[in-house]
Amino acid sequence: MKATTFRIAALLVPVTLMQVFLMPNLSILHVSPDALAVLVGFTAISAGRNTSMLTGFIGGMLMGILTGQMGLLMLAGTIGGFMAALFQIPEECHATQSLKTRRFFLASTLCSFTSSTIMTAGLNPLALSPAYRIAVLGGIGAILTLLLAIAARFLFMKKSFAD
Repeated sequence: MKATTFRIAALLVPVTLMQVFLMPNLSILHVSPDALAVLVGFTAISAGRNTSMLTGFIGGMLMGILTGQMGLLMLAGTIGGFMAALFQIPEECHATQSLKTRRFFLASTLCSFTSSTIMTAGLNPLALSPAYRIAVLGGIGAILTLLLAIAARFLFMKKSFAD
């Protein structure tokens, strides 16, 4: 296994705990940034589709254990990991660091938007219209996650996405 996989596994529990206990304090309109989507976006760029889907699944399972919404969070994490992996750069392409950074931002944002859309699908349909749930709640979550991904990129990922 690559060193990146061990790094991701070591970050999964702390990021999940941070998502459940700290991120709700940063919410806007009851929508908080998705720290797990940032980790899944990093996984998609650095380790590939299967690892990002597994990271989303396990992260969703851990969040589900902590919040009581296990099935929906596992599904949202897995689909978010698959969607984020669409931005993976093939091994034979020697991509620049800025391209990897941009794809990391896109992967994290798309994973967050997908997860938010799946999570808000279970809300009362009489209270909020589907367009409002997708555009406003999903969009706000994606923007907040993008800001979190930018902060994570420049604070913690000083070297590169490669080992």
